Amino acid sequence: MDVVPYAAHHRDGIAALCRDLGWPTYSDPAVVEQGCTAPGVSVCVACVDGEVIGFAQAMGDGVMQSFLSQLGVAPAHRRRGVARALVEEVFVATETSRMDLLTDEAQDFYRSFAHREKSGFRIYPG
Repeated sequence: MDVVPYAAHHRDGIAALCRDLGWPTYSDPAVVEQGCTAPGVSVCVACVDGEVIGFAQAMGDGVMQSFLSQLGVAPAHRRRGVARALVEEVFVATETSRMDLLTDEAQDFYRSFAHREKSGFRIYPG
């Protein structure tokens, strides 16, 4: 497995993975390209033999604060260290000293990192 920074040739693979995971927001390759290349965004991609098997997207200020916004791994590749490698690499890529995230289902996974738990909110427009 290779974990590499996002490049345009990954967009179709990320879109396909998102469709497989039931994540409609990034199921369009054009949206993947926009979201993965936006200012302040860092994306790392896990590949096996050129096939995208996972990705992590984080946003940060490049100094102190970042936010892990997406982490997806193909079901066939879970429990093999892919997610951990992606989180570690995208955190380094943000060049920040801390990373926040929200999760509904993966508390035990994120507790395996050095962390401090805090409650959070997701705010939507009016």
